[in-house]
Amino acid sequence: MSDRGDERGGKPDEGTPEEWRTVPRFALLDPAGEEPGTVFPTLYVADELLIHPGEAHADALKNLQALAGSAGWSVASDDRDQPAESPRDAEGRAGAGRSRGVSTSVRIRLGVAADQERIAATPDAWAVLRQARRTEWGQRGISLNHVLTTDPFTANPFTANPFTANPFTANPFTANPFTANPFTANAGTVGIASYGAIGSGGRQPVTFVGPAPRRSHPDETPPIVAILDTGCGQHPWLTDAVIEPRLRTGEPIGIEPSSPTDPEREPSLGEPLDGLFDDAAGHGTFIAGIVRQECPDAMILPVRVADGHGVILENDLIGALGRLIAFMDDVVLEKERGGSQVRVLNLSFSFYHEVPGDTSTLSELRVLLDEIRARGCVVVCSAGNEATSRPTYPAAIPADDPGRQVSVGALNPSDRSVALFSNIGEWVEVYAPGVSVVSTVPVVFDGGLQAGTRDDAGGHCRQTLDLDDFRGGFGVWSGTSFAAPVAAGRIAAQLVAGADPDTAKATVVSDLHAEDLSRRE
Repeated sequence: MSDRGDERGGKPDEGTPEEWRTVPRFALLDPAGEEPGTVFPTLYVADELLIHPGEAHADALKNLQALAGSAGWSVASDDRDQPAESPRDAEGRAGAGRSRGVSTSVRIRLGVAADQERIAATPDAWAVLRQARRTEWGQRGISLNHVLTTDPFTANPFTANPFTANPFTANPFTANPFTANPFTANAGTVGIASYGAIGSGGRQPVTFVGPAPRRSHPDETPPIVAILDTGCGQHPWLTDAVIEPRLRTGEPIGIEPSSPTDPEREPSLGEPLDGLFDDAAGHGTFIAGIVRQECPDAMILPVRVADGHGVILENDLIGALGRLIAFMDDVVLEKERGGSQVRVLNLSFSFYHEVPGDTSTLSELRVLLDEIRARGCVVVCSAGNEATSRPTYPAAIPADDPGRQVSVGALNPSDRSVALFSNIGEWVEVYAPGVSVVSTVPVVFDGGLQAGTRDDAGGHCRQTLDLDDFRGGFGVWSGTSFAAPVAAGRIAAQLVAGADPDTAKATVVSDLHAEDLSRRE
């Protein structure tokens, strides 16, 4: 994304990788010369398009090759990230109606067409897609490979972005307890940026003195809450609640959880020598802890789709959702986990579509989410943190069954005001606590910063607060990322109490509306 996500547009951030581009704002014309809508900025992989065979024209790939060839580019199908198939029936065929996340990643490669004598320009998927959409065959089933980001505050491309990976944009030296601290209640910055300051909702360690969550319905079959995020780290609260995110074949549903780049085990991968945490390190663990607090009976399925900066490529997300459906449909796996089923899906990330509201241009993402909802699962999405009414996706994707979908914005701790950073609009269905939330952080997290003062005495180590020592296991953080799992956990609790998915969602939405004191009549 090149701007704050509003309607103004803007230039790409300095330091944005060359292979990631932003769409400029202009009017997209259809073949009849009519204007269906204005195109707004979005972030995408510059040399890839996604083709959904179930939606696209039969000749889409061939026509794309011809279209790109006129610009001196070559187009080839790339199956490096194709997901596993769903479980097969006795005859070896994929189960009827089971989507497998079958979108083809089409890479636009730098090359020279046979009839071209000049060197081709740098490949640009948007340039190809724009022309394709002006044809009859290019109207459906072809989309950009969007770049999504997780939604904790200051861990997104607009305030502290993964393209610069600059530890000095949001760190204790520029947003520190001395200029923005709880003792003087004096924020060193104003407006939205104040939420990133330590003591004002920014990520910091805290002490939790209450009891750990305990199951209240040990004889009931617990629901599974799937969390597609950065994975899940080590924490005592989660030891007996986490399900290994793998298919029966051993294949991971998302990114390999034991990878050396796991942001739940290695929190400083972006700039490994400075010891400062990546923007989204621990994000999935924090969400899991919120769900656990709201529904101690729930089991957690932590599917890793994001890196330490919270960046997700849409084709990776599509593949993970296809494998999640396979996991949900596997009867053998269901028996092994005592009948537990995935009943809630939490998605705390978002992107801005270039043509908001034009559902014909959406990728397979909508199809997969509809299939997940059709299996009795409620999908909960965060609204995003850019203080705009521009719809974010997947939160604003129209659903075949809206009764099993909810988009969630963030409230300040008093419940009397919406957080200034939270996105708003009619597409945001409900608001939940999302500022200065207390939850779990991996107990292995201890960053490179040191306490400001140390004075050992009496055989003890004595020092001031170490701002990135989370070995106590708990922290404070803000963002719509953490409002969404409040709703997801409460929906899971209603399911444990015996409600069906539609009733569970309706009850939680009604309760959250009643608790939201920000409304002005």
